[in-house]
Amino acid sequence: MKFLKAAVVVILVISAAFAGAALRVKNFVEPKPQTIKETISFTEASGTINILLTGIDDVQGGRRADAIAFVVVDIDRKIVRVMSIPRDTRVQIPGRGWEKAAHAYAYGGIPLLRETIVNYLGLPINYYLLVNYDSFPSIVDLIGGVEIDVERRMVYNDYAGKLFINIPKGVQTLTGKTALHYVRFRHDALGDIGRVKRQQDFIEAVLKKIQTPSMITKIPELAKKTIELVNSDMTPAQALQLGSYLSDLPPENLNFFTLPGKAAYIGNLSYWIGDITAASALLSGANESPEASTVSGDQTPPGEEKDEEDPAAPLDLKAVLAGIKSPVAVLNGAGVSGLGKDAATALQKIGVDVNHIGNAKHYDYRTTTIQFPEKGNEDVSSTASALGKIVGVNSRLITRSSAVPHVTLIVGKDREDVLKRLEKLAKNQ
Repeated sequence: MKFLKAAVVVILVISAAFAGAALRVKNFVEPKPQTIKETISFTEASGTINILLTGIDDVQGGRRADAIAFVVVDIDRKIVRVMSIPRDTRVQIPGRGWEKAAHAYAYGGIPLLRETIVNYLGLPINYYLLVNYDSFPSIVDLIGGVEIDVERRMVYNDYAGKLFINIPKGVQTLTGKTALHYVRFRHDALGDIGRVKRQQDFIEAVLKKIQTPSMITKIPELAKKTIELVNSDMTPAQALQLGSYLSDLPPENLNFFTLPGKAAYIGNLSYWIGDITAASALLSGANESPEASTVSGDQTPPGEEKDEEDPAAPLDLKAVLAGIKSPVAVLNGAGVSGLGKDAATALQKIGVDVNHIGNAKHYDYRTTTIQFPEKGNEDVSSTASALGKIVGVNSRLITRSSAVPHVTLIVGKDREDVLKRLEKLAKNQ
């Protein structure tokens, strides 16, 4: 995704900073969901603002879409989801047929790219946001650079693409061009995984910098120059209002992921074949851990109380196992090799029937969660509740979902606690 993740965050955060000044004019900006809906175009069916974010690069005198993303701003829940669409994604471009997504911009600019993505995802686009590699360094420079602790030296030379990266190890302030190199670098043992981690570090550093008192006097200049650097059909007033609303966005409510799918060769050309069904679930938040947002409505299984449960409390395993009425699925939600199999084996040892082991749609589940079919019967609800007690999952993290066919345990980054608990139960039964 190159600079995409960092770019969208810088733009959103800087917009939020501009809005800090606008907040003083109460009749202009009121960061409330209803006010946003009255002045900004949104999709009524989902209550979201959908934005097409495009990063363009100048290659041999031509402009190309080097990065494409679909951004969803959930107004009521105050959640921002950013799905990167690989530029090699195979899509049907109006008037051109099946080609790579990036070609749509080359053929017809934002209008054709916009139409292509709307047709591909089956979702409306309310606004577009266009940034380029030239703009990104300028935006970072506007906030005076960002302090980053570079874990290891980064060196990469691409003479054909005229990209030369050489960043020393240690704590330093990254100015615009160097910051772009930092978020683009992926030529180490960790590849894209390492790049994602660096982009997350960069995001945290930007948030910290924007919140410093020294930025207040720079807000007018930052607002003026940023508007000049970014091309969008959203008016400055709308951007300020949206930025104001997102100014206190919790970090866990800003989610990044890539269009699910797989690589394939068709006609001797390399494509990314997207999974639209999985993409829709991610964009709607169906696969999110409930801890990442404030969910409206009662998502607790029938018969379960919402009070906190003590996972260390004694458990009558035999009685709880009686509540397991159907087989369960186990998914790896932390990206650790063999995690799904290890958890499934531990469950089977204590008498839980596991009928499916696999990987979650993403690996960002901080906490282990349980999902069960939205239209499940009482047996399904009972199984979800009992499984939660066995694994030590709080009832607030047991939710209905249209994306799962079975009661599904998604093991998160607290995997060690989960596995230890299951091992202890197996020994004591």
